Amino acid sequence: MKILKKINISIIALTIILNTLFLGLTLFKRFDSNILVCLSLYVIVFLPTIIRKIFKIKIANSVELVFLIFIFLAQLLGSVMHFYGIIYWYDSFVHFTSGLLTALFALLLLLMFKKYDEKSLTFNIFYMIAITLMVASIWELFEFSADNILGGDAQKVLTTGVTDTMKDVICALLGCSLICITYAYEIVNKTSLIVNKFLNNIKK
Repeated sequence: MKILKKINISIIALTIILNTLFLGLTLFKRFDSNILVCLSLYVIVFLPTIIRKIFKIKIANSVELVFLIFIFLAQLLGSVMHFYGIIYWYDSFVHFTSGLLTALFALLLLLMFKKYDEKSLTFNIFYMIAITLMVASIWELFEFSADNILGGDAQKVLTTGVTDTMKDVICALLGCSLICITYAYEIVNKTSLIVNKFLNNIKK
């Protein structure tokens, strides 16, 4: 677990350094990023720590790692550094990755609450799918609310209607499905390749 903590600290440090760099470039008119997004990232990246300190809720380093990876990909690279606009497939990649991470996050929740049972394969798979679809839906609701409040078009409603929203959800579901298939294969064949190896490392 000490290794996970070091990884988390490294991701936070890298995120802050890059975010500060691009915020500075934006302030000096060398880059065109959203200043509010840059500023909000300083708070978002520390949300797990804030929740631990204020609400006294124990958040596992593994859960924090999943959160930080997504924030790094989605907000820093995607929004601050404009990967969404530069790389046409990057948005789909992020949502696909979110599906991978959310499926693993679902298993982590079962472990945290001591509800994980390797024998309950069918339940575990449906649980991963349900959590992934819930998170994907909440994210789309957030984007919809932000668009209406701030006057943006993150969901690309003006150009694609609901197509972009549905594509995002489908990409997340595909990512989750890949984890589910890998997980099922490992359980049935009693092997440890990716998912079980990940879970075993968390249990240590």
